[in-house]
Amino acid sequence: MQKTFYVTTSSTYPLGVFFVPEGLHVSAVCETKTECGILLYDKKHKNGIKIPFPEEGRKGNVYSMLLKGYQDRNCSYLFYRGNELFQDPYARAIVNERKYGEQKELPARCKVLEHDYDWEGDKTLAIPFEESIFYLLHVRGFTKHRSSGVQAKGTYAGIMEKIPYLKELGISAVVLMPSYEFDEVFRTEKEFSGPEYPVALCMEQPESEETSKRLNYWGYQEGLYFLPKYTYSYAKDAVSEFRDMVKALHRNGIEVMMQFYFPPNIGPVKILEILKHWVLEYHIDGFQLMGINLPMHMLCGEPLFAETKLLFEGNQSFPPERTGLRDGQEQIWRNYGVLNDAFLYDMRKVLKGDANMADRLLSLWKENAADRGIVNAIARQDGFRLADLVAYDNKHNEKNGERNQDGNDYNYSWNCGIEGKTKKKAILSLRMRQMKNAMTFVLLSQGTPLLYSGDEFGNSQEGNNNPYCQDNPVCWIKWNSIKQGEELLTYTKELIRLRKKYPVLHSRMPLRGMDYLPCGYPDISFHGKDAWRPDMGSGSRSLGILYCTRYGASVEDIDDSFLYIGINMYWEPYTFGLPQMPKDKEWVRLFTTEEQKKEADSGNEEAHPHNILVPPRTIVIYGTRTIQAVNQISRRNKKGKRTE
Repeated sequence: MQKTFYVTTSSTYPLGVFFVPEGLHVSAVCETKTECGILLYDKKHKNGIKIPFPEEGRKGNVYSMLLKGYQDRNCSYLFYRGNELFQDPYARAIVNERKYGEQKELPARCKVLEHDYDWEGDKTLAIPFEESIFYLLHVRGFTKHRSSGVQAKGTYAGIMEKIPYLKELGISAVVLMPSYEFDEVFRTEKEFSGPEYPVALCMEQPESEETSKRLNYWGYQEGLYFLPKYTYSYAKDAVSEFRDMVKALHRNGIEVMMQFYFPPNIGPVKILEILKHWVLEYHIDGFQLMGINLPMHMLCGEPLFAETKLLFEGNQSFPPERTGLRDGQEQIWRNYGVLNDAFLYDMRKVLKGDANMADRLLSLWKENAADRGIVNAIARQDGFRLADLVAYDNKHNEKNGERNQDGNDYNYSWNCGIEGKTKKKAILSLRMRQMKNAMTFVLLSQGTPLLYSGDEFGNSQEGNNNPYCQDNPVCWIKWNSIKQGEELLTYTKELIRLRKKYPVLHSRMPLRGMDYLPCGYPDISFHGKDAWRPDMGSGSRSLGILYCTRYGASVEDIDDSFLYIGINMYWEPYTFGLPQMPKDKEWVRLFTTEEQKKEADSGNEEAHPHNILVPPRTIVIYGTRTIQAVNQISRRNKKGKRTE
């Protein structure tokens, strides 16, 4: 039973509720003269006891007090202001008393977080932008579908069960959509009005049975920023389960990044404090920050974030370059990056064969920066999924309950001839080819790729490009689609392996287009019907790209091979003129988006010494092999033994 305690003054900061040796420290912001304080629940006060802040504990709009002698570690609490109850915005834990989507009359009570956690030597991985492949996912939607094959569906534990899949895919980091604590139940439509983010696109309308059941599935709203979302936890202890997830992903070489949405009322100092908390207490490797007027310069200059990736929207201004020590050598450490919206939209135009896009394809393909990461995606949460990008000309958001008036009207998509689902083999074949083309754009362009979870095997949202309120199979990943999308999944894995194999495909610095080693070839060059002469005219929809893989390779891993990527987004075949190779090299096809990959070292591939004919709306990838090695294989096949 709790012994007697009494109220006295305490330090103003830190804000929140913490146990100290003398008792319980309580500090909160209260911008009103109305009486405010804490409503404390414990074994002795099961219905709560109101304890007002003493007037002498007020400094500005900050109130603080010490409950001297109070030591009940199992207590919970809410703050009150007049007759209003509200949660502590600095709470580190809450009482988990509800299921996802369940509406409670009172807000969940906060708890004082004290227990220790054994990180077992875990630390952030600090994978640089150029070596990263981001994988955006929704914690609940990733494994909630009945076909996910996990026990802990829709939770942090469910992600842990999918780690073998993530490793096999080859991504380097998961980016979690908002998974800090927030209330997913819409109170009224008006609460979400404003220009800040897509959730704010909700149209004000009379509440009906249909709209009242909608949830803020995405979670782009203000919340309790210092703790993980409790209803994403399989166990009651969400704090430990979230940490277990981070630790398990780190053990498998996968970083954990988080999306945070900050409305304008969240000040720069608090934003900095929130992000520091997640780096220190949860070993988070990076953040994608959303909102307006974010303190970008302050965050990027924070010493604690020197190797924490900070990802911003493309309309933010860029901080100056900074140098720092890494691996014992002084160099620029890029701790911030931007989402490349130009890539998102212009590459969609290239994909569907728009005119006047050859120059944009060339510039976006090689775009990189010395001082920041450039993050490329062709599909994200706000817009069509990849499968819908090639199956729908128009959005189909009727299930959102807003008469299909929400969401972006300009998706730059193409349905390949039929709107929506079809059984026509020719249309399905074209759509598969287009999805593989899109994956090639994302994974082989310079910059950091970002994949939207499920796109790697063609998961669909049924044409809904703004499903912020859909907690159902529309948003959930349907893992039973893998069989149908196996061709795309296999191709995506091969592209990731190819990207990782050759440093020139993920260069630390912008490629120059010059022969600066020198070795007789530039690091990157562009081609057309004639080698070394790309067609950049208004009607061109084709581009050949040559990489010399010697660039970027370490001395011990020096590679004399070449890669050629022939992109033909025209609806007629296109003949590319291949650059002349050294005498001991010949071209051989590695991949094509038209059909499944064939083994390059099988000895059966046809060599192409002069040119290649690329089918309509197809990308082909060629490598080189040594002619001497081919001849040795041929002699060995004829004689049945090795020829020295």
